[in-house]
Amino acid sequence: MFEKAKKYNWIGQKERLVYLGKEGVWHQFALVEEPWKVWCEVLEQDLNMLEKSE
Repeated sequence: MFEKAKKYNWIGQKERLVYLGKEGVWHQFALVEEPWKVWCEVLEQDLNMLEKSE
């Protein structure tokens, strides 16, 4: 499903995210411009609102 260091985005949104991995129940993402800083945390049931970036 989601792979570390691959790029994703919220469906219909311009911000490009990098998947950092799972920490507890949270899937963590960082902005491409700041890959060292967690930008958002997403629960398993909400991952369907993200898509792989081209």
